[in-house]
Amino acid sequence: MKLAVVGGCGYVGLITSVGFALMGHQVYAVDIDESKVLSLSKGISPVHEDGLDEALSHSLREGNLTFTTDIESAAKGAEVVFVAVGSPSLFDGGTDMSQVKVAARLLAEALDQYSVIAIKSTVPAGTIEMVNQIIEEHSSQGLHADVVANPEFLREGQGLADFMFPNRIVVGTDSEKAREVMRTLYSDFIDVESKSNNIPDIAHEVPYIETSIPAAQMIKYASNAYLATRISFINEIAGICEIVDADVKEVVKGLGYDKRIGWDYFQPGIGFGGPCLEKDIRGLIHFSAQRGYQPSFMRAVIDRNDFQIQQMVARVAQSLDGSIAGKSIAILGLAFKPGTNDVRTSLSIRIIQQLLDLGADLSAHDPIAIENARQIIPHLRYYENESDAASGADLVMVLTDWPQYSDLDWEAIGRVMKQKCMVDGRNLLDPRLMNQLGFRYSGVGYPILEKHEGSL
Repeated sequence: MKLAVVGGCGYVGLITSVGFALMGHQVYAVDIDESKVLSLSKGISPVHEDGLDEALSHSLREGNLTFTTDIESAAKGAEVVFVAVGSPSLFDGGTDMSQVKVAARLLAEALDQYSVIAIKSTVPAGTIEMVNQIIEEHSSQGLHADVVANPEFLREGQGLADFMFPNRIVVGTDSEKAREVMRTLYSDFIDVESKSNNIPDIAHEVPYIETSIPAAQMIKYASNAYLATRISFINEIAGICEIVDADVKEVVKGLGYDKRIGWDYFQPGIGFGGPCLEKDIRGLIHFSAQRGYQPSFMRAVIDRNDFQIQQMVARVAQSLDGSIAGKSIAILGLAFKPGTNDVRTSLSIRIIQQLLDLGADLSAHDPIAIENARQIIPHLRYYENESDAASGADLVMVLTDWPQYSDLDWEAIGRVMKQKCMVDGRNLLDPRLMNQLGFRYSGVGYPILEKHEGSL
């Protein structure tokens, strides 16, 4: 099947393009960013993710994947066109639809046959109808296209695995013809086994959910809102644990054994950030309010997340006896989560900005996200080595739970620091061990542990 992916060099578009190319489809990934198109055509990905470089190179070698800036050639003859362009938040929490509108107009002019336009971008109710109207108004050949909602559920850092092994596939449409096309496209996932021997290892008998268009869109928004809710909830519990002297990790362990609760998205920390959760819950709040409904619970989730960020900055001040100005602070972790180089709306960046505003002298380390962070905060001191970043620091702050940080020689790092103070925003390290090494340790859900008298 010939497929086109508009926004094919972005995260969702790239994973979608590579995934379907691996399954043997002829995929044309379209993007306006000429430099990314050129790099990806050479097998160089701007996205860091395990297995993606190999999958990209394989798809290019097999001739199943083409990157282009020419939407007309990509769309002509395509049976399904995915729209995976950005839909960032506006200042008021609404969704910026400009890229979706441009994509719809360009597709209307480029399509030369009936196609299904599948919207992967996370967009509010009413968007599908808007895209339909744009296509009808601008179609140069008077062709009909069905627009469906086909939300993505990709976790950055594990996106390719999530594509190949989805826990559900959701398609929202009122067109039976579009349903048939989408069922055919996803048949290898839906069936008991693949029809072709060339298909890579993928999940089978995946729950395939056909809904109305608004329901499909709400499934995506509700999913991310619920995940955000779990994070704000456990951070609230962590705050209570601190005042009653309970170990939050023990509390989480006891909660998670309840099958109705589980452990996913249930780790206390600096809060939720990244390109999806906060954007989507703010979008949900905005379009609900526009329709006369005030989602006070959702607002509370956001407010609690904002409060958590302030708490982390306050914890730094508390660990430094009330003063941040002029203090040297080493930041470990810039990406919004481990396994990715994405710093878009990373809480690490927000915390760094606040510390800079308070007069802190900052240094920073991240295994793979330094270049992306440098584009946002160019004047920060970045180091390729954790010990160099911590040298002379009054405090080290862990903001991304990269596994390598737990394996560091913290005794040696402590020796190069000016003061042995730590704020562990991810509860990555053992509080008692750090305390024994002489650190004044502060995690999330623990009281501050003063320097152990018999420390090393």
